[in-house]
Amino acid sequence: MAYQVFFHTLGCKVNSYETAAISKLLAQEGFVETNDPKEADVYVINTCAVTGEADRKSRQMIHRARRTAPKAIVVAMGCHTQMNREEAGADILVGTDDRPALVPMLLEKLKLREDGYVSSDYDAGTRFYEYGSVLLRENTRAVIKIEDGCNNFCTYCIIPYSRGRVRSRSREAILQEITDLTKKGYREFVITGIHLCSFEKELGGGHTALGELLAEIAAIPDVARIRLGSLEPSCMTDELIRMLKDNPKICPHFHLSLQSGSDTVLKRMNRKYDTALFCQVVQNLREAFPMASMTTDMICGFPDETEEEHRESCAFAEEIGFTHIHVFPFSPREGTRAWDMDGQIDGNTKNRRTAELRAISDRMEGRRPQDFLGKKVEVLVEEVLEDGSCEGYCREYLRVNAHGKTLVREGDILNVKIVGQDGYTLLGEILE
Repeated sequence: MAYQVFFHTLGCKVNSYETAAISKLLAQEGFVETNDPKEADVYVINTCAVTGEADRKSRQMIHRARRTAPKAIVVAMGCHTQMNREEAGADILVGTDDRPALVPMLLEKLKLREDGYVSSDYDAGTRFYEYGSVLLRENTRAVIKIEDGCNNFCTYCIIPYSRGRVRSRSREAILQEITDLTKKGYREFVITGIHLCSFEKELGGGHTALGELLAEIAAIPDVARIRLGSLEPSCMTDELIRMLKDNPKICPHFHLSLQSGSDTVLKRMNRKYDTALFCQVVQNLREAFPMASMTTDMICGFPDETEEEHRESCAFAEEIGFTHIHVFPFSPREGTRAWDMDGQIDGNTKNRRTAELRAISDRMEGRRPQDFLGKKVEVLVEEVLEDGSCEGYCREYLRVNAHGKTLVREGDILNVKIVGQDGYTLLGEILE
């Protein structure tokens, strides 16, 4: 009998990658993934704890799993369970440091149901756990995890506690995974981690270690594009930016984590930069990549944030001219320094400020396609539509709808001339 397993993932790309890794390990044991939670013999929730709201949703999903699949073994893994080892409702709990134990623990649990045998001998640790080649796809892109953990201890963030300190994956394993995936037809790779710029920091490497790795990835045959996950402004040195510029496979789309456009708020957050440094990094990147897209994360309503600080933040966002801003109301997370800071902002004020900043983001995102009118872009096809047109993303990470006489397939890379826009989407003609 093949056991059926259902996965529900909360949180970031790293969590999604780790879910795919566990799915791979269970498939090797004969488990079959199902899309119907009611049919599951095993229900796995990969939890998140980055905010208080994420904690609440993780707890909610664990209890929902029990109601949805009452006969299933409920497994909770990830950041929330790392911080809440007595979480009620789950049959098996593993955090981030003992995630590799999930598979043997589950096999033991199933064997216990059959003949009562129990063993507690499993491999747990805090090193970077190597899953081998893991297929996590985002349409035609493959996601590659190169690092785990963070050493920064921002006052609002639980990640250094739930994920632990920086641990890097070996270059050999990274390059092997990407090589394996190119043989399956993947040509664009999203490089991700909890704190990407800290790659090999624990080994004494500087910020250029990431640049060196990216150059090695670019040298792999059939790698056409390299896209980077979230980057810290303080890590974006002149030398690293030069290395990115010299790498022709790097996509000119940079997600720089800002969090606030007010220096006084950044200081209370214990961020490692100010707005002047952030602005300089953006300027340097735009000099190196003139058409680059800039996206970011920002928090509204951090403790003691005044109306003046909020206005500073909004004005700075407009000054930078982001392509898109992921805006979040501050959600206090127990265990962080910001949890019991004085000056907690009421919900109505946080929601209003969030809406104001999102409106600014929408305006900037709506103007961005105008920069491409009449220009040629490179599009990686993700979907061929019934009318013969196709959709995909350009290197700058704007969605493109293109048409032409050329027969195209998913995964093709096309040269497209932009002739218009439909909302945030670029409209283009395929060049022969």
